[in-house]
Amino acid sequence: MKRVQFNQYGGPGEMYMGEGDVPPLKRDQVRVKVRAAAINPLDWKQRQGMMKLFMSREFPKGMGSDFAGVVEAVGEDVRNVDVGDAVFGTMEATKPGAFAEVLVTKARCVVRKPAQLSFTEAACLPIPAATAWAALLVKARVSKDSRVLINGCTGAVGSIAVQLAMAQGARVAGTCSRASMPGARLVGVDPVLDYADEGYRQRVEPFDAIFDTAGTLDVGDGLSMLRPAGVLVDINPTPRRMMRGMLSHRYKIAFATMGTQHLPDIATLAAEGALKATIGLQRPFSDAVATIAEAEQGMRVPGRVVLLF
Repeated sequence: MKRVQFNQYGGPGEMYMGEGDVPPLKRDQVRVKVRAAAINPLDWKQRQGMMKLFMSREFPKGMGSDFAGVVEAVGEDVRNVDVGDAVFGTMEATKPGAFAEVLVTKARCVVRKPAQLSFTEAACLPIPAATAWAALLVKARVSKDSRVLINGCTGAVGSIAVQLAMAQGARVAGTCSRASMPGARLVGVDPVLDYADEGYRQRVEPFDAIFDTAGTLDVGDGLSMLRPAGVLVDINPTPRRMMRGMLSHRYKIAFATMGTQHLPDIATLAAEGALKATIGLQRPFSDAVATIAEAEQGMRVPGRVVLLF
Protein backbone atom coordinates (compact mmCIF):
# COMPACT_ATOMS: atom_id res chain seq x y z
CA MET A 1 0.00 0.00 0.00
CA LYS A 2 1.06 3.61 -0.51
CA ARG A 3 1.53 5.76 2.56
CA VAL A 4 3.29 8.93 3.73
CA GLN A 5 6.28 7.95 5.84
CA PHE A 6 9.68 9.08 7.11
CA ASN A 7 13.00 7.38 7.89
CA GLN A 8 14.21 9.76 10.60
CA TYR A 9 12.85 12.61 12.67
CA GLY A 10 13.09 16.06 11.17
CA GLY A 11 11.51 18.66 8.93
CA PRO A 12 9.16 18.39 5.93
CA GLY A 13 11.97 17.10 3.73
CA GLU A 14 12.06 13.83 5.69
CA MET A 15 8.61 12.66 4.58
CA TYR A 16 7.88 10.95 1.28
CA MET A 17 5.29 8.77 -0.42
CA GLY A 18 6.45 5.20 0.02
CA GLU A 19 5.29 1.61 0.08
CA GLY A 20 4.34 0.00 3.36
CA ASP A 21 3.07 -3.38 4.46
CA VAL A 22 -0.37 -3.62 6.03
CA PRO A 23 0.25 -4.74 9.65
CA PRO A 24 -1.22 -8.10 10.69
CA LEU A 25 -4.54 -7.71 12.47
CA LYS A 26 -4.62 -8.28 16.25
CA ARG A 27 -7.67 -9.42 18.19
CA ASP A 28 -8.66 -5.89 19.25
CA GLN A 29 -7.92 -4.11 15.97
CA VAL A 30 -9.70 -3.16 12.74
CA ARG A 31 -8.40 -2.73 9.19
CA VAL A 32 -9.83 0.24 7.33
CA LYS A 33 -9.76 1.28 3.67
CA VAL A 34 -9.21 5.02 3.98
CA ARG A 35 -11.49 7.41 2.11
CA ALA A 36 -10.43 10.71 3.71
CA ALA A 37 -7.78 11.86 6.19
CA ALA A 38 -7.60 15.26 7.90
CA ILE A 39 -4.30 17.01 8.62
CA ASN A 40 -3.57 18.06 12.22
CA PRO A 41 -0.55 19.86 13.73
CA LEU A 42 0.03 16.66 15.73
CA ASP A 43 1.02 14.93 12.50
CA TRP A 44 4.12 17.00 11.86
CA LYS A 45 4.93 17.29 15.55
CA GLN A 46 5.23 13.51 15.62
CA ARG A 47 7.53 13.57 12.59
CA GLN A 48 9.62 16.35 14.12
CA GLY A 49 10.32 14.07 17.07
CA MET A 50 8.30 15.84 19.77
CA MET A 51 6.84 12.49 20.87
CA LYS A 52 9.76 10.20 20.12
CA LEU A 53 10.11 9.15 23.76
CA PHE A 54 6.73 7.45 23.43
CA MET A 55 7.14 5.98 19.94
CA SER A 56 8.85 2.81 18.79
CA ARG A 57 12.38 2.87 17.43
CA GLU A 58 11.38 1.23 14.17
CA PHE A 59 11.61 3.09 10.86
CA PRO A 60 10.14 3.99 8.48
CA LYS A 61 7.21 5.41 10.42
CA GLY A 62 3.84 6.35 8.99
CA MET A 63 2.15 9.71 9.38
CA GLY A 64 -1.41 10.82 9.98
CA SER A 65 -3.96 10.53 12.77
CA ASP A 66 -7.58 11.30 11.81
CA PHE A 67 -9.42 9.40 9.09
CA ALA A 68 -12.71 8.09 7.75
CA GLY A 69 -13.20 4.99 5.64
CA VAL A 70 -14.72 1.53 5.34
CA VAL A 71 -13.90 -1.45 7.56
CA GLU A 72 -12.20 -4.28 5.62
CA ALA A 73 -11.55 -6.68 8.51
CA VAL A 74 -12.01 -6.93 12.28
CA GLY A 75 -10.14 -8.82 14.99
CA GLU A 76 -11.72 -11.65 16.93
CA ASP A 77 -12.58 -9.50 19.97
CA VAL A 78 -14.06 -6.54 18.06
CA ARG A 79 -17.75 -5.88 18.72
CA ASN A 80 -18.35 -2.19 18.06
CA VAL A 81 -18.01 -2.28 14.24
CA ASP A 82 -18.41 -4.84 11.46
CA VAL A 83 -16.86 -5.48 8.05
CA GLY A 84 -18.39 -3.06 5.55
CA ASP A 85 -19.20 -0.35 8.09
CA ALA A 86 -18.40 3.25 7.23
CA VAL A 87 -16.38 4.56 10.18
CA PHE A 88 -14.27 7.45 11.38
CA GLY A 89 -11.58 7.54 14.01
CA THR A 90 -7.99 8.16 14.89
CA MET A 91 -4.72 6.31 15.24
CA GLU A 92 -3.06 5.67 18.58
CA ALA A 93 -0.88 8.69 19.34
CA THR A 94 2.27 6.56 19.41
CA LYS A 95 1.46 4.72 16.16
CA PRO A 96 0.46 7.20 13.43
CA GLY A 97 -0.38 6.00 9.94
CA ALA A 98 -3.67 7.47 8.66
CA PHE A 99 -2.07 8.97 5.55
CA ALA A 100 -2.22 5.58 3.87
CA GLU A 101 -4.46 3.66 1.51
CA VAL A 102 -5.12 1.11 4.28
CA LEU A 103 -4.58 1.35 8.05
CA VAL A 104 -4.84 -0.80 11.15
CA THR A 105 -5.80 0.70 14.50
CA LYS A 106 -7.45 -0.23 17.79
CA ALA A 107 -11.20 -0.83 17.53
CA ARG A 108 -11.72 1.51 20.48
CA CYS A 109 -10.36 4.32 18.30
CA VAL A 110 -13.10 4.03 15.67
CA VAL A 111 -16.87 4.53 15.60
CA ARG A 112 -19.55 4.11 12.96
CA LYS A 113 -19.90 7.18 10.74
CA PRO A 114 -23.32 8.83 10.89
CA ALA A 115 -25.06 8.72 7.51
CA GLN A 116 -25.54 12.48 7.74
CA LEU A 117 -21.78 13.07 7.47
CA SER A 118 -19.58 12.73 4.42
CA PHE A 119 -16.27 10.90 4.79
CA THR A 120 -14.55 14.27 4.51
CA GLU A 121 -16.59 15.83 7.32
CA ALA A 122 -16.18 12.80 9.57
CA ALA A 123 -12.40 12.71 9.13
CA CYS A 124 -12.14 16.21 10.60
CA LEU A 125 -13.74 15.32 13.93
CA PRO A 126 -11.66 12.88 16.02
CA ILE A 127 -8.70 14.78 17.49
CA PRO A 128 -10.33 18.25 17.65
CA ALA A 129 -13.55 16.89 19.15
CA ALA A 130 -11.83 14.49 21.55
CA THR A 131 -9.51 17.30 22.69
CA ALA A 132 -12.40 19.70 23.23
CA TRP A 133 -14.35 17.00 25.08
CA ALA A 134 -11.42 16.28 27.40
CA ALA A 135 -10.89 19.98 28.09
CA LEU A 136 -14.46 21.16 28.53
CA LEU A 137 -16.37 18.16 29.84
CA VAL A 138 -13.68 16.17 31.66
CA LYS A 139 -11.41 18.87 33.07
CA ALA A 140 -13.68 21.94 33.23
CA ARG A 141 -17.02 20.14 33.72
CA VAL A 142 -18.83 22.71 31.62
CA SER A 143 -22.63 22.73 31.97
CA LYS A 144 -25.61 24.92 31.12
CA ASP A 145 -24.73 27.24 33.98
CA SER A 146 -21.14 27.82 32.81
CA ARG A 147 -19.64 30.93 31.28
CA VAL A 148 -16.76 29.86 29.04
CA LEU A 149 -13.97 31.62 27.14
CA ILE A 150 -12.40 29.84 24.17
CA ASN A 151 -9.02 31.35 23.27
CA GLY A 152 -8.63 30.69 19.55
CA CYS A 153 -12.33 30.11 18.96
CA THR A 154 -12.13 29.78 15.16
CA GLY A 155 -9.31 27.21 14.91
CA ALA A 156 -9.75 23.47 14.35
CA VAL A 157 -10.07 22.68 18.07
CA GLY A 158 -11.54 26.04 19.03
CA SER A 159 -14.45 25.95 16.59
CA ILE A 160 -15.44 22.46 17.77
CA ALA A 161 -15.02 23.56 21.39
CA VAL A 162 -17.44 26.44 20.80
CA GLN A 163 -20.04 24.04 19.41
CA LEU A 164 -19.51 21.49 22.18
CA ALA A 165 -19.86 24.10 24.93
CA MET A 166 -23.01 25.47 23.32
CA ALA A 167 -24.41 21.95 23.07
CA GLN A 168 -24.13 21.81 26.87
CA GLY A 169 -26.05 25.09 27.13
CA ALA A 170 -23.04 27.16 28.21
CA ARG A 171 -22.58 30.84 27.38
CA VAL A 172 -19.52 31.12 25.16
CA ALA A 173 -17.13 34.01 24.61
CA GLY A 174 -14.15 33.72 22.32
CA THR A 175 -10.94 35.30 21.11
CA CYS A 176 -9.65 35.21 17.54
CA SER A 177 -8.01 37.41 14.94
CA ARG A 178 -9.83 40.52 13.79
CA ALA A 179 -10.40 38.96 10.37
CA SER A 180 -12.14 35.95 11.94
CA MET A 181 -14.40 37.90 14.28
CA PRO A 182 -17.45 38.15 11.95
CA GLY A 183 -17.50 34.39 11.46
CA ALA A 184 -17.31 33.78 15.21
CA ARG A 185 -20.28 36.09 15.78
CA LEU A 186 -22.31 34.21 13.17
CA VAL A 187 -22.08 30.96 15.15
CA GLY A 188 -23.19 32.65 18.37
CA VAL A 189 -19.96 33.50 20.19
CA ASP A 190 -20.64 36.52 22.41
CA PRO A 191 -18.64 38.51 23.06
CA VAL A 192 -16.05 38.01 20.33
CA LEU A 193 -12.72 39.48 21.39
CA ASP A 194 -9.66 40.46 19.38
CA TYR A 195 -6.80 38.50 20.93
CA ALA A 196 -4.35 41.20 19.83
CA ASP A 197 -6.14 43.62 22.18
CA GLU A 198 -4.74 42.81 25.62
CA GLY A 199 -7.12 45.29 27.18
CA TYR A 200 -10.07 42.91 26.92
CA ARG A 201 -8.75 41.02 29.94
CA GLN A 202 -9.66 43.91 32.20
CA ARG A 203 -13.09 44.47 30.61
CA VAL A 204 -14.64 41.00 30.70
CA GLU A 205 -16.61 39.45 33.54
CA PRO A 206 -14.98 36.42 35.23
CA PHE A 207 -15.38 32.99 33.61
CA ASP A 208 -16.12 29.54 35.00
CA ALA A 209 -13.76 28.00 32.45
CA ILE A 210 -11.14 29.20 29.99
CA PHE A 211 -9.95 26.83 27.28
CA ASP A 212 -6.70 28.01 25.67
CA THR A 213 -6.58 26.15 22.37
CA ALA A 214 -3.81 28.30 20.92
CA GLY A 215 -1.28 28.43 23.74
CA THR A 216 -1.11 32.22 23.37
CA LEU A 217 -2.81 33.25 26.60
CA ASP A 218 -0.42 33.97 29.45
CA VAL A 219 -1.23 31.54 32.27
CA GLY A 220 -1.28 34.31 34.86
CA ASP A 221 -3.60 36.42 32.72
CA GLY A 222 -5.89 33.44 32.22
CA LEU A 223 -6.08 32.66 35.92
CA SER A 224 -6.86 36.30 36.67
CA MET A 225 -10.02 36.11 34.50
CA LEU A 226 -11.49 33.15 36.40
CA ARG A 227 -14.11 32.99 39.08
CA PRO A 228 -12.82 31.53 42.37
CA ALA A 229 -13.82 27.98 41.40
CA GLY A 230 -13.00 28.39 37.71
CA VAL A 231 -10.36 26.46 35.75
CA LEU A 232 -7.94 27.25 32.94
CA VAL A 233 -7.45 24.29 30.60
CA ASP A 234 -4.28 24.13 28.49
CA ILE A 235 -3.45 21.83 25.57
CA ASN A 236 -0.06 23.40 24.85
CA PRO A 237 1.79 22.71 28.13
CA THR A 238 5.31 24.01 27.54
CA PRO A 239 7.68 23.65 30.53
CA ARG A 240 7.35 27.36 31.27
CA ARG A 241 3.56 27.27 31.19
CA MET A 242 3.48 24.18 33.36
CA MET A 243 5.80 25.72 35.94
CA ARG A 244 3.54 28.76 36.17
CA GLY A 245 0.41 26.62 36.27
CA MET A 246 1.74 24.41 39.06
CA LEU A 247 1.32 27.36 41.40
CA SER A 248 -2.46 27.09 41.05
CA HIS A 249 -4.87 24.16 41.37
CA ARG A 250 -7.05 25.92 38.80
CA TYR A 251 -4.63 25.16 35.95
CA LYS A 252 -5.45 21.91 34.12
CA ILE A 253 -3.90 20.08 31.17
CA ALA A 254 -5.94 18.09 28.65
CA PHE A 255 -5.00 15.72 25.84
CA ALA A 256 -7.04 14.20 23.04
CA THR A 257 -6.44 10.72 24.44
CA MET A 258 -8.59 11.67 27.43
CA GLY A 259 -11.57 12.16 25.12
CA THR A 260 -11.15 9.34 22.59
CA GLN A 261 -13.46 7.04 24.56
CA HIS A 262 -16.25 9.52 23.85
CA LEU A 263 -16.14 9.09 20.06
CA PRO A 264 -19.64 7.49 20.11
CA ASP A 265 -21.02 10.58 21.89
CA ILE A 266 -19.18 12.82 19.42
CA ALA A 267 -20.71 10.86 16.54
CA THR A 268 -24.18 11.33 18.04
CA LEU A 269 -23.74 15.09 18.40
CA ALA A 270 -22.42 15.30 14.84
CA ALA A 271 -25.41 13.34 13.54
CA GLU A 272 -27.70 15.80 15.31
CA GLY A 273 -25.90 18.74 13.70
CA ALA A 274 -24.43 20.02 16.97
CA LEU A 275 -20.81 19.43 15.82
CA LYS A 276 -19.64 20.30 12.34
CA ALA A 277 -16.17 20.96 10.95
CA THR A 278 -15.51 23.58 8.28
CA ILE A 279 -13.69 22.18 5.24
CA GLY A 280 -11.19 24.67 3.86
CA LEU A 281 -9.24 22.63 1.31
CA GLN A 282 -9.44 19.17 -0.23
CA ARG A 283 -6.51 17.61 -2.07
CA PRO A 284 -5.94 14.15 -3.58
CA PHE A 285 -3.84 11.71 -1.57
CA SER A 286 -1.27 11.78 -4.38
CA ASP A 287 -0.49 15.39 -3.34
CA ALA A 288 -0.21 14.49 0.36
CA VAL A 289 3.48 15.27 0.93
CA ALA A 290 3.29 18.75 -0.61
CA THR A 291 -0.01 19.50 1.13
CA ILE A 292 1.24 18.49 4.58
CA ALA A 293 4.36 20.62 4.06
CA GLU A 294 2.25 23.63 3.06
CA ALA A 295 0.02 23.23 6.12
CA GLU A 296 3.07 22.88 8.37
CA GLN A 297 4.60 26.03 6.91
CA GLY A 298 1.52 28.11 7.70
CA MET A 299 -0.75 27.83 4.66
CA ARG A 300 -3.89 29.79 5.53
CA VAL A 301 -7.22 28.28 4.54
CA PRO A 302 -10.70 28.96 5.97
CA GLY A 303 -11.11 25.54 7.55
CA ARG A 304 -9.63 22.06 7.70
CA VAL A 305 -7.27 20.55 5.13
CA VAL A 306 -8.32 17.05 4.04
CA LEU A 307 -6.71 14.40 1.83
CA LEU A 308 -9.09 12.42 -0.41
CA PHE A 309 -8.41 8.82 -1.48
